[in-house]
Amino acid sequence: MSDKTTEIFEHLRYNLITKDRRFSEVNGKLCFEGVNVEELAKKYGSPVYVYSEKELLRNLAEIEEAFKGHKNTKIFYASKACSVMAILRILKDAGCGIETNSLNEIKKAVEIGFKGEDIVFNGVMKTREDLEYAIAHDLYLINVDSLYELDMIDEISRAQKKVAHVCVRVEPNVPSATHPGLVTAFHAKSGIDLQQAEGAVRRILEMPYVQVRGLHMHVGDQVPESEPFAKATAVLVNESIRLEKLFGIKFDLINVGGGIPVPYKYDEENGDPLHDNMYAGINSKDFADAIIGEVQKWGEDKQICIEPGRKIPSSAAVMLSTIKCEKIKTNYDLEGNVQCHVDWKFCDAGYNVMADAQHYAWFFYIYNASRIAEPHDHYVKIAGPLCDGGDYYHMGVKGEEFLMPKDTTIDDVFVFLDAGAYSIESQTVYNCRARTAVVLIDKDGKDRLIRHADTYEDMVSYDIY
Repeated sequence: MSDKTTEIFEHLRYNLITKDRRFSEVNGKLCFEGVNVEELAKKYGSPVYVYSEKELLRNLAEIEEAFKGHKNTKIFYASKACSVMAILRILKDAGCGIETNSLNEIKKAVEIGFKGEDIVFNGVMKTREDLEYAIAHDLYLINVDSLYELDMIDEISRAQKKVAHVCVRVEPNVPSATHPGLVTAFHAKSGIDLQQAEGAVRRILEMPYVQVRGLHMHVGDQVPESEPFAKATAVLVNESIRLEKLFGIKFDLINVGGGIPVPYKYDEENGDPLHDNMYAGINSKDFADAIIGEVQKWGEDKQICIEPGRKIPSSAAVMLSTIKCEKIKTNYDLEGNVQCHVDWKFCDAGYNVMADAQHYAWFFYIYNASRIAEPHDHYVKIAGPLCDGGDYYHMGVKGEEFLMPKDTTIDDVFVFLDAGAYSIESQTVYNCRARTAVVLIDKDGKDRLIRHADTYEDMVSYDIY
């Protein structure tokens, strides 16, 4: 019997296979960029992540187009969103810069071919070793997160006799309506107080090898409205103008971070972005306009640096997982009365593979890729394989339940949409389960392995016994 949730979900399934640029249906099977995903799960094993080179480049091009109104804009992809080397190479070859948050992220960037002038280094706790490597490799920017860090940069740059280009990261004290764990510019651990910026710049001007290029901020991730970006940019612009006048200097740039939201829920007519950050209330153009409008009050010659992460890889990947077990269970109340029957489907991907689903209670659309042409009108609960009572997908289309075809069964392949950001990076080896393989569908529609799954030998190689 159909209900409103089923009607909406069926409409979304129809749009997925007829209107979404990434997907299609061939002989009842779901295809991603023209490739049968059920066959990919069989070929490479599951669970497995599959990326689209075309979608990565489309998303990057969307950001570039959005900032056409300010020609002096430089994009640094936030590699923490996905740092698989083949993905980094695609973005490097497309002319994108890279933002890093650790020594090893910098090393990966250098190894894949990014030059120092293409790399920005962020992070709330940079070590001496991190900064020695960063300064030695002539990075475009080091975003200074504390006065303690600034003193280390001074010491190391003197020892190396090399110039360290820096921005001072400040907290603009602007809240945003996103997940509490994704707020970075209001009562957050990152950066220094706005009121400390003057003292930081004063100290830098006395350092022989440290060059301050401007101020930096990051409002937060998955922010559903443009107003916080405009407000925070205005704070930085006004402070930059004040500091330029105070010290008789000229800043080269302003670094506004990232935060462009992506839609995890597509049902826009029934969604409220300000109360559910799984919707994307704004797009790249809205983000760009909010920032450009404020920066150009300062000057069109000032460079805008942006650090988009989630926006680039999120829609560019799906995660494939195979049903390995099923059971019907009965829920009883404390008096032994039957409350309901639950159709459980167990797939081979738990929160070890999809950590955000557990960590942030993240929503993902899940479809039966093996039966994508069949109506998805039967409620099920979807669980992972882990020995943990919480290892099931809590954020369904209706409460904790998802919709699947009635005949969904063992060996069918589930597809999780928009799984490309902060997923591979967050995998665990709980229950000694392997981290997944990663596959790329290239611009020519050819699939290839770009990261192998952990082997047993990989997993025990770290142990000493």
